Amino acid sequence: MGRKLQAKHISKKRNVGKETNKFQLQKRKELAVLTDKVLKLTSVFRTTGNTLKSWDHHLEIDTIIKEIINIENALYPKEPSVERKEKLDKYLIWLRDNGALFQGVEISEFEGYDMGLKATKDFNEDSLILTVPGKVMLSEKDAIESELSSFINVDPVLKNMRNITLALYLLLERSKSESFWKPYIDVLPEKYNTVLYFTAEELAELKPSPVLESSLKLYRSISRQYAYFYNKIQTVDMPVLKSLRDVFTFDNYRWAASTVMTRQNNIQLADGTMTAFIPLWDMCNHEQGKITTEYSEERDRSECFALRNFKAGEQIFIYYGARPNCDLFLHNGFVYPDNPNDSLSLALGISSGDAARSTRLALLSKLGLSHLTYFQLYRGEAPVSAELLAFIRIFNMNQEELSKWSNAGVPGELVSWDEGSSAAVGGELERRAHGYLLTRCKLIRAAYKDTETPPDNAHRINIKLLKQCEVQILDGAIKYLEKFLEQLPATHK
Repeated sequence: MGRKLQAKHISKKRNVGKETNKFQLQKRKELAVLTDKVLKLTSVFRTTGNTLKSWDHHLEIDTIIKEIINIENALYPKEPSVERKEKLDKYLIWLRDNGALFQGVEISEFEGYDMGLKATKDFNEDSLILTVPGKVMLSEKDAIESELSSFINVDPVLKNMRNITLALYLLLERSKSESFWKPYIDVLPEKYNTVLYFTAEELAELKPSPVLESSLKLYRSISRQYAYFYNKIQTVDMPVLKSLRDVFTFDNYRWAASTVMTRQNNIQLADGTMTAFIPLWDMCNHEQGKITTEYSEERDRSECFALRNFKAGEQIFIYYGARPNCDLFLHNGFVYPDNPNDSLSLALGISSGDAARSTRLALLSKLGLSHLTYFQLYRGEAPVSAELLAFIRIFNMNQEELSKWSNAGVPGELVSWDEGSSAAVGGELERRAHGYLLTRCKLIRAAYKDTETPPDNAHRINIKLLKQCEVQILDGAIKYLEKFLEQLPATHK
């Protein structure tokens, strides 16, 4: 009797196993169909500058991606995660054991920043704060020298895009319980504030910011990369790809891509540059200042010097470089309100119905500007970029002015602000050009609506900050243009 019961138990186990395999096979077939749809959708679309079309296209992609995430969550259920701070001790031991030096520095949590580095002693400006040896940096060089090299050598995307190579290698190392970089990977954030994690509702709140179009483009690009590599990983017979099959999900790929976007560094070497992660140093948050980190090829280490004087107990900041908030928002997941390098993109072009279109384009071409579709307004006292200045002048020329400037060789005065150039352009044209830009800025400014509802998460806080910064740029430009027009000589009115 006992044997019969045992046989029934074994039979039941086999049936459960068969049902599980059948479920997984069915779900993988569904994934193959869905990823093929994403690949086709993202391949045929071309950016037209029409935000409404881009938005409708995004919703199509987003709907499929949600289905993909649901299936992958069912196929690969996630294990309960351990909080980052509980893994810090092992991480710091790993860093010290491998030669990192950071006396007087500790990892701490800061309101509004999540984690960062805190000084436990005073540091004077330009003094050495920490050094990170090349050994612990996870780089494209490591990827090329790993088992992933067999795929890198035959894949056209990986051959030309270092950041994607680094993302795939990060996923590969994350899947290994014995990875050398496990202590580093374990303390990376589980999620990021990049637009890859925004809901459609949150993205819609970006309107009328030009960053909406850039966000949709980035989401579309990452979705396409995911679909492309999913197909390769599931179908190409290569050992390294087989080891990625159970870890390459959309959620994991956007995590890896976001890690690269927020943490990658281009290290300058004698024979070129190398893209890499720099552990510990990459926990430093941004502050306006100067670049104070350099790589010593002789010592094979990254050296970080104090941006300014830091007192014990203060957060240690570094300067990420001269980048506008649109870039920080898209690729780093934050906005820096007091950003002197901030700018706003204006989409401008010559209408196909303009009778003088070819002449205007030829004149723009002489200045190397015919390919531009976006022009910058800057924060500060001189908000109109040289390229934008030339465009508004050429755009507002009458036939006589177009003929004159078309026969003038390379019309360098059109990109210049000095009095001589302005006199050469002529007060009437200056009035039309700057009046046109003033009207354009006022129309764009009017599209920004204040919302009474306070933001309820980090994504919405960043959206609100970004739009506030854009409004400040527009307000500054409007004030500048009004003053410019007022100061034009009365004889030109």
